[in-house]
Amino acid sequence: MYNKDMDNEVKLNREQVIDLLRMADVEVNPDNVQSDDISRALIAIENKLNFFNYPLSFFTAENINVLIVDDMELSIYQLTSMLKKIGVNVFVSRNKEEAVTEIKKKHFDYIIVDLFLPDAKDGLDLVEFANHYRQENIDKADYKIMVISGTDDANLIQEVYGKGVDEFISKQPKWHEKVMKFISLNTSKTNEGEFNQYVINNNISVFTIYKINNEKYIKNLFKEVNTSVLSGKNNIILNMEYVKIFSDNFASIFVEIYEIVTEHKGQFVLVRPSKDVVNALEYVFLSDTISSYDTIEEAVSYIEMCSFE
Repeated sequence: MYNKDMDNEVKLNREQVIDLLRMADVEVNPDNVQSDDISRALIAIENKLNFFNYPLSFFTAENINVLIVDDMELSIYQLTSMLKKIGVNVFVSRNKEEAVTEIKKKHFDYIIVDLFLPDAKDGLDLVEFANHYRQENIDKADYKIMVISGTDDANLIQEVYGKGVDEFISKQPKWHEKVMKFISLNTSKTNEGEFNQYVINNNISVFTIYKINNEKYIKNLFKEVNTSVLSGKNNIILNMEYVKIFSDNFASIFVEIYEIVTEHKGQFVLVRPSKDVVNALEYVFLSDTISSYDTIEEAVSYIEMCSFE
């Protein structure tokens, strides 16, 4: 079906082409695939693997046990590599039976299930068992259940939630980041839901903001940021994606954080600020001074680049 070249011929059958395209998240008709499509798929897979060589991770999470249930080696490798970078203890099961044995034998904080093992029924049965088991053993089975899948079948997704899953994550671009975000939010929630703080490495702290609409929240946030900076984590990322409405009356928080961070030779970066937040930055003349990015990963890359300048 596909020949690399005359001197070094590589042949792929239809099933291998389908697997390759699926791993690469490349949408091409497998019956009409061209050499350029194969090259694009291989580059996409290489980029996925290179992502997990990135030296920083999203947060630290020692003493957390995660069970990955998947029958695709690339997905297992991707998640295992990312989770181990933050100190997570990773366990792997490749089918429903192995997973049931592990769940009964060990304590887990998170169970990540690929829906198709290889059929959706296997994934649904496992989720149903895991949910029933934690209800019956609440003293030792207090884990969260995540299901990952490339399906866009709304009825099937609804059925997954009906089995008691805590989160469904579609295998779309950056799905790994969504897995990490779910774990981080459920591991490190503090301050009565005002914001969530987690540490990326020895000098970067991320604050995901949920509420920033009164003086009490402002004071609590600055107190934690100040503590982080004074403890050596002088680079601060504020993830603002949940803040849609923001008053200029509270714009001083950006000034205070900027001053304490720059005083300690760090970087202050925002992620996904809303229009209201951008207007507030303009109000205090910081819109051209504080950098903004679409993802935490991009913000971390920027901070790391600045550290080498």
